Amino acid sequence: MGTMRSMLILGGIVLAGCGGKDAGEQAGAGEAPGGMAGMEMDSGGMGGHMGGMEGMNMMPMMRGHMDSMMRMSPAQMSQMMAKHQGMMSQMMDRMGGDMRSMNMGENAEWTALTDSVKRDLADLPGLEGKELSARTKAHGDRVRRLLTMHEGMMKGM
Repeated sequence: MGTMRSMLILGGIVLAGCGGKDAGEQAGAGEAPGGMAGMEMDSGGMGGHMGGMEGMNMMPMMRGHMDSMMRMSPAQMSQMMAKHQGMMSQMMDRMGGDMRSMNMGENAEWTALTDSVKRDLADLPGLEGKELSARTKAHGDRVRRLLTMHEGMMKGM
């Protein structure tokens, strides 16, 4: 029995190291209802490293993600929060990479908006019920403004 357990653990480590998914993840186990299955942020779904415009490549998917979050119940939002935080972190990192690759500096409006989004991401996990719903709606509005601002900056270059 100990050998079988060791083999399973080793197999899981190998799969994780190779980027594989176990059967539970493939089936969307643990995901909140709301259409979020398959919205992974790896390069496979987003076209990889396409000319340094990784943030731009994520925009349609992130808009869909935010639309889905707005339709969730507070309980579903809570279940989704860790994944949402990871997606947002990756999106903001890629947007920053886009800006650096084009030798763009941040402006005061961008900095204030990203600070507000980061503050949301720190506060949202501690909220519940109507307070979570209201704050998530405001967060969604800020994220959409951030996406629009980033698109405008990239198109202007």
